[in-house]
Amino acid sequence: MLKTLILRLVGLLLSVTLVLGWAIPGAQAARLTGKYYEDSMTIIQTLRTALLEGDPVLKPEEARAEIMEAIQEFAGRYHGPRYNKLPSFTTLRTVFNTVASHYRTSDRPLEPEKLERVLMQLDRAEMALRREG
Repeated sequence: MLKTLILRLVGLLLSVTLVLGWAIPGAQAARLTGKYYEDSMTIIQTLRTALLEGDPVLKPEEARAEIMEAIQEFAGRYHGPRYNKLPSFTTLRTVFNTVASHYRTSDRPLEPEKLERVLMQLDRAEMALRREG
């Protein structure tokens, strides 16, 4: 049951991000290398930058599209039992679910409490990556 729910959520995330990616062709997410450690650090930095500072060149809706595209690209590349066992992966998945569910239902920035929780989770994922690496 939980596996089915997760698969449906990932499918929904992929669908939403593909639509957003086509709607805003100028949005550019972090490009992945295929190396989990490097890609995880890249996605953490991308999310932090986009959530805290935003991109001065991008409008807020483009920044949201960039975040969603980065999440979709990462989720598309890294999935399955090999990664599910890693604490960094499960923490990142929690962040992705929080951010994506917020942006699916709202066009506003994350509320301060939610933003604080997401940033704390990003810190935890980064610490877990250092332990795993």
